[in-house]
Amino acid sequence: MRTAILFFFAATISFAQWGGGAGGGKSLNEYKKVSVSGRDIHVYAPSGLKAKSPLLISCHGMNQDPNYQQENTHWEAVADTAGFVVVYPRGGTEMSTWDISGNKDTKWMTEIIAQMVKDYDIDEKRVYLSGFSMGGMFTYNAMSKIADKIAAYAPTSGTNVMGASKAQRPVPIIHPHGTTDDVLPYNQVEGFLKNYRDQFNCPSQAEVQDNYPHQGEKATMYTWGPCDGGVYIKHMKLEGRGHMPSKNEVSDIWNFVKQWSVDGKIGETKPESSSAAPASSADVAKSSSSGVTGPKSSGVATGSSSSGRGFWGGNRSSSSGSHHHHGFGSSSSITSLAVGSSSSIGGLAVGSSSSGIGGQFAAIAQPKDPSLLLVSVYKSSDNYIVVSNAQGKTITVFNSLGNVVQTTRGLGNQQKVYTGAKGVYIVKVGSRTFKTAL
Repeated sequence: MRTAILFFFAATISFAQWGGGAGGGKSLNEYKKVSVSGRDIHVYAPSGLKAKSPLLISCHGMNQDPNYQQENTHWEAVADTAGFVVVYPRGGTEMSTWDISGNKDTKWMTEIIAQMVKDYDIDEKRVYLSGFSMGGMFTYNAMSKIADKIAAYAPTSGTNVMGASKAQRPVPIIHPHGTTDDVLPYNQVEGFLKNYRDQFNCPSQAEVQDNYPHQGEKATMYTWGPCDGGVYIKHMKLEGRGHMPSKNEVSDIWNFVKQWSVDGKIGETKPESSSAAPASSADVAKSSSSGVTGPKSSGVATGSSSSGRGFWGGNRSSSSGSHHHHGFGSSSSITSLAVGSSSSIGGLAVGSSSSGIGGQFAAIAQPKDPSLLLVSVYKSSDNYIVVSNAQGKTITVFNSLGNVVQTTRGLGNQQKVYTGAKGVYIVKVGSRTFKTAL
């Protein structure tokens, strides 16, 4: 690995001497120079900055410096419009390197954040980390060390030569990379990003946007998601781009990262039970999809039945193909012991629950819209949450922490709406709420 790093240094040393694309904007002399724990950072804060504004940290490449990074990216042009603080830190050795596997520089990043809180009252939950080349490698390392401090990540041309890290949590990532990069070749990108897509249980297929609008090179955007935690991984393929930072995609980076705080996607609502602890497996009650409550008594009530094995006991076709599910489709197709009196799970009142074999969900609360009585939610045999009869309804899936992991529109019949990590999920369809498990 030492050989790989030495090669990387030899290949990148010349890039500190050229950059192209400076093209106007402010210079680093117009930034404030600050010492944090004995190391320099350069800070830009727009005039009229509001309290609790975001912070973006942009790390230079090996054998480069904040001046080179700033004159090629000009983050202040975006910060002036969007209203956030920009920091360009300086690598900690004579060769301006970053610690791409250890804790030294990630610890320093937490000290920078603390200083920016003190100086500018930034929002600690909206701190974003970007970096070019070795700075991008450091960005990936930070996912494994300080993911509780960084809301979203934007490594550019920086596949880590030390290998993919194990992220502390699913994190949003956007990774621009040029196809003619001769230092960190483009053919490394797919395999490297797959490590994180696998970690976060992202969909295997990307959404591909050809001719993605980009200020410079022809670009293609690949998007995987939603992944665990509702995060997305994006890769911007830049045709003909070599190994260099550029201002051409800083707006694209900002428009992606600004959507996130360390708590999840900004502006998305959480279910009423978001403050409650995750439900235990015993709480995942089985129920009919109709949401009809039983008699209000402490005894047990028996639902009517036309099939003790359940309506979905056989193969059932859907828009995504057929699957096999031993669940319960409606109150007319089960024989079960339902809890008559309503109870509370995670702060939500449970209208009815079933102890029948094979149920995968619990209907919660009585729907006001009669058409919602036809809605059903269940887990398919290939581990998807499936919603049926929800045409035109808004479908929102929350994980056990109360974070939104998927929002979509009902299409009618059966549709697969989400797959992810094992656990308990809340599915809200219109005004009706279900609990299910993967």
